[in-house]
Amino acid sequence: MARIGYRKGKYNEIDTATNKYKALTGGTVPEFEKVVDEKFAPEFNSAELYANDSLAESDYSFNKGTLSLTIADDNDKLLAQLFGNTLSTDEVTSTIDDVAPEFGYGHIIPKVVNGTKKFKVEFFPRIKFTKVTSDNKSRGSSVEFSTTSVEATVFPLSKAINGLPAGTWEKHETFSSLSDAETYLNGLLTPSNGSV
Repeated sequence: MARIGYRKGKYNEIDTATNKYKALTGGTVPEFEKVVDEKFAPEFNSAELYANDSLAESDYSFNKGTLSLTIADDNDKLLAQLFGNTLSTDEVTSTIDDVAPEFGYGHIIPKVVNGTKKFKVEFFPRIKFTKVTSDNKSRGSSVEFSTTSVEATVFPLSKAINGLPAGTWEKHETFSSLSDAETYLNGLLTPSNGSV
């Protein structure tokens, strides 16, 4: 299996009043427009209990993870939404009292398996954006593009959200077509009454 790209990074805010994802504007799941790259680094518990000189109990369960996205455009409206900043017309104000909302997030990864193209959906039902960084430098004799990075923490669900049980931290499925993969991802991020 070889991963050969990145498509359709989509997200939707969790509505804490309904324990579902928010109603969609125009029936469309929000999408990051231009993602340059993405990295995910999971953290697992590591607890071991030894008795009678041997391992008696162990726990290597998922604790949390770090999701990093490099985006081509640091869109003010999008970043204000992700970090819970105040947006007034075109002006963004960040304060120490801002509280970033939680989101569901997923993407589609094209890959080649035994010479056949497949599309894998990877979905994190609960993430919270924690920081944004950018690199800026003076223009020299040639143009260099700079980008912005946003980082989020991936958590397991502490309660059922959108039909997914508490404890869920990731879902994935692989499809033969991009359209089927996108339909599945859209369904995961759409307000749901039942199980997913």
